[in-house]
Amino acid sequence: MAKPASNPKRPSIRQIAETCGVSQMTASRALSGSGPVAEATREKVLQVAARLNYRPNRLVRAVLGGRSHTVGLMIPIGSWFLAEVIRGAHDTLAAAGYLPILHFNGEGPGANHDAGELEYLHRLVEQRVDGIIFVPSDGSIPDHYLREVWGRGLPLVSVDRKMPRTRADFSGTDDELGGSLVARHLLSLGHRRLGHISGEPWISTYLDRRRGFESELAGYPGVSYRFADCQKSDAFAATRSMLARSDRPTAIFAASDKMAAGVYAAAEELGIAVGSDLSVVGFADLQEFAHLRPRLTTVNQHPATIGSNAARLLLDRFESPQRESEPRAICTIPQLVIRTSTAAPAPNQLRRIP
Repeated sequence: MAKPASNPKRPSIRQIAETCGVSQMTASRALSGSGPVAEATREKVLQVAARLNYRPNRLVRAVLGGRSHTVGLMIPIGSWFLAEVIRGAHDTLAAAGYLPILHFNGEGPGANHDAGELEYLHRLVEQRVDGIIFVPSDGSIPDHYLREVWGRGLPLVSVDRKMPRTRADFSGTDDELGGSLVARHLLSLGHRRLGHISGEPWISTYLDRRRGFESELAGYPGVSYRFADCQKSDAFAATRSMLARSDRPTAIFAASDKMAAGVYAAAEELGIAVGSDLSVVGFADLQEFAHLRPRLTTVNQHPATIGSNAARLLLDRFESPQRESEPRAICTIPQLVIRTSTAAPAPNQLRRIP
């Protein structure tokens, strides 16, 4: 039996240089586009490289002091929102000639930052990426947690959750405005007994949404308001407790669509009809919860744009000689998407419930 043909040897810069009759330094400069090379020589080198199917070793180039043209993406698994963030970042980076290296950190959006998360940050650094886009599990991460990143002079962009104790740039949503839009909508419908199911108070997205919601309510007389902060899985219990009160709210703002699903479940168990007996608003406009009936009024965050903005922040850092400047932030403007889960309260709902 004949032996299978061995793989052809990978062409090298030395082979290209010998074929063109130039030095390896000249061939390297022509291929990288850096340094003085005659135009005719550059064209000849590029033609030979194409004919030999030459592919540069990006890792070697990075070791020698150049850019690897790779970017690390540390994104949790778990939702259409995050998939869209990845898509936006990927498309923008690819268009600029950068290759994203994706790592799914943790086991989902609620994964805690720990030694595992830090380990994979270090692995990306060891891969000599030019920068990192990072969805932190906890916005309380201190700056020294990222000392390996800063020590290599790498720019880092935090996505969705701010990391105010670090020098990281930020791409996300104007969550405070989003909370304000929800409050204005419910107040305009005539609701005056309102509830809010918030997330963990140490996560900036939930804190900002609550801040925006409450600041809008503060200007209205006669408004009663209750809130509960909890993890997503506890939204059902928190809502059930809130709806069991004699002065239960006529409208509830849930800080995420997943929490809104918990509100729906609690209302159903208590025989309260969402959309007529109780208005509900979520946040994120996730496709995973498009099945909810009545259809959920929520806030769209434009996640693909968030991902693209994160990539643009990195690309700007690559081109800027002043990498030590103050952290920058780009926040998308959220959009309230009104559906059938919100309506004006019935006249009998405006009275105190015995």
